[in-house]
Amino acid sequence: MRNQSTFKNNKPTIFLIGTPIGNLEDISFRALDTLKKVDVICCEDTRTSQTFLKKYEINKKLVSLHKYNEAERINEIIRVLENQNDVAIISDAGCPAISDPGANFIKEILNTYDCNVTSVNVGPAYIHAIVASGYTAKENYFHGFLENKSDKSKFNELKDMLSKNSNSIISFYESVHRLKDTIFKMNEILNSDQSVLIGRELTKLNEQYIQGEISDVNAFVQSEEFVLKGEFVVVVDSQKKQIDIINDDEIILLVEEEIKQGYKLKQACDIVGAKINKSKNEVYQIFIKK
Repeated sequence: MRNQSTFKNNKPTIFLIGTPIGNLEDISFRALDTLKKVDVICCEDTRTSQTFLKKYEINKKLVSLHKYNEAERINEIIRVLENQNDVAIISDAGCPAISDPGANFIKEILNTYDCNVTSVNVGPAYIHAIVASGYTAKENYFHGFLENKSDKSKFNELKDMLSKNSNSIISFYESVHRLKDTIFKMNEILNSDQSVLIGRELTKLNEQYIQGEISDVNAFVQSEEFVLKGEFVVVVDSQKKQIDIINDDEIILLVEEEIKQGYKLKQACDIVGAKINKSKNEVYQIFIKK
């Protein structure tokens, strides 16, 4: 599980930085300061990026990073990081990893090397979190804040959101008072190995990313180690497809397992149905016919 306190460790850092989409003056002070401090800048097209960088008198080593060479750049950039050097990634215009190169590269880096990955000047909090996640789906769905507060309605809202947008990266905001319960319910709905990310206090001194399988993330969030302070964004990777064929005996076993966890029969059927894309009633009928 990734537990990254970006600005409170000595690890080398990859900064994914948003650049102007047209007017070269549409750039933040922090983005420029970061570009001046890093050791290497990865650019979608070094010639295009030179125009922007020259305007702000930024003279750094440039490395091309585009959709055709992301895989072959991994080892080169890891060598840079191993020397405790920081790296920036920019696109020709806009935001790395959002319909631009970067997501596949970050996904492989996070699976290969222990460094910080963070985003700068890429818009709202949910985009900052998606960019730094390494999730690679073509589409993303932003849900805002959850509307429902009661246990049943909130469970249903989560189940509906997660099932209807399973092919997309899903993101939403959650309050400090409701986060633990929300992650707990997501752990009931999603497969145990589904990848999720929680971003806390993004771009601030206490920025933290917690990322991994929902079962591990839930265990950490429910523990005393988790800092329940600040503003939170939750991101869910596009969901792994369920096994197409699951027989009735397997469904019954899944329901019995949830009952052992203390759930009533209909609650257990609802949870299992969400995981295997069947309605609560379908699962219930299968169970009572055993």
